[in-house]
Amino acid sequence: MHPLVERFLAKQLPEPMVMALLGGSLPVPPQDLLHAIAGAVFSESQFAARGLETLMGMPESLLSTAISGEVEDPDILGVILVHRKEPALLEHALLHEALTAEWMEQAVPHLPGSVLEIPLNNQVMWLKRPRILDLIEEHPEGDYNIKRRVNENRFHVLGTATKEVFEERIEILDDVIAGKLDKAWAELPMPMESPTEAAEDEEAESAEEDVEAVRERLLKPILDLDGNEIPLSLTQRVMRLKTNQKIMLAIKGGKEERTLLIRESNRLVQVNVIRNPRIGEGEVAYISQMRTVKEEVLRIISMNREWMKKYAIMRNLAFNPRTPLPIALNQLKRLIEFDLKMMQRDRNIPELLRREAKRLVETKGRG
Repeated sequence: MHPLVERFLAKQLPEPMVMALLGGSLPVPPQDLLHAIAGAVFSESQFAARGLETLMGMPESLLSTAISGEVEDPDILGVILVHRKEPALLEHALLHEALTAEWMEQAVPHLPGSVLEIPLNNQVMWLKRPRILDLIEEHPEGDYNIKRRVNENRFHVLGTATKEVFEERIEILDDVIAGKLDKAWAELPMPMESPTEAAEDEEAESAEEDVEAVRERLLKPILDLDGNEIPLSLTQRVMRLKTNQKIMLAIKGGKEERTLLIRESNRLVQVNVIRNPRIGEGEVAYISQMRTVKEEVLRIISMNREWMKKYAIMRNLAFNPRTPLPIALNQLKRLIEFDLKMMQRDRNIPELLRREAKRLVETKGRG
C-alpha cells in the first residue's frame, strides 16, 4: 500500500494532504486511492464527501482496471458496489474472488435490478448469509422471475420455508403477473412473528374486541370507496398475513388493500396505510370519519396541510369522537353554521365541543 494511504488510514496525514489525496491529485495507484476513499466513506470521516466526489468522477475503465487483479481489502469492492451503477463494473466487482458474503449482503440493496441475478446465482454467498435472499426479494427493481427463484431457493435449498408458505408465495406471484393482485403483493417480506410493539397493540386491542368478533367483522362483505364489494378471497388472504407483511402491504398496497388494512386493530398497520404515497384524498376523507381508527392516524391527517384544505376532511375530524380534543377544537372556527348547529345535537361528541359550537353560533348570531 502507498505510504500516503497508510498515513491517512492511521490518521497521521495533515488535512491539506488528505484533501489532495482524496481529490485524486497525488500520484497514488488507483487501487490505493480506492482504499483511501473506502476508508474515508465507511468510517464516516469528515472527508467522506470529498472521497465520494472523486469516486463518482473516476472513469469506469479505470475502476475496472483497479480491481482486475488481487484486491487487498474487500472494502474497495464495497465502495464501488454501493456507489456506482454501471452494470459491467458492478458485475466485475460482484464476481471478484475477494468479495465476502458480508459485503454482498450490504451491497444488494444498492444494486440496480439488472445485476440482481449475479448475487442470486451465488449460492455459496447466500448459504453463508441467507439474509441476501431476503434483500434480493425485497429489492424494488427485482422482477417476478427473480422473486420466484428466491422462494424456490428458500424451499428447495435452505429449507427455511414450509411447503404451505412456499406454495402461497408462488401463488401470489402468479396472481400478480395475471393482474389479479396489486403489484405490492410481490414485494411482501417473509412472514415473521409480530414485533414487540405490534404485539403490544394486539394485546391492548383484545381487551376491546375478542378474536371471533374481529373475524366476523373482517369476513363480512366490505365495499371500497366506489361501492364495489372487495372479493372475499382478498379479505381472507390479507387475514392470513403476519404483522410485518401487513405493514409492508399498508405502505405499498393499492386501494382495496388499504380499505381492508385500515380496519385492522394494529396501530402500525393503520399508521402506514395513511402514510401510503398512493392514498387519495377521497380515502383520507373516508378514514377521517371512521371511529375505529387510532388517534395517531387522525393526528397525521390533521398535520397534512393539503388534506386539511378540504372541507370534508376538516369537518370529519371535528365530528369524529376519536379525534384528540385540541385538534377538534381547532377546526370549529372553520365550520359553517349549519354544521355547528348539527354538532350541538350530536351526543357522541364531547360536551366541551358542543358548548364551544353553541358559543360560536350565538356569536355569529349577534353579528
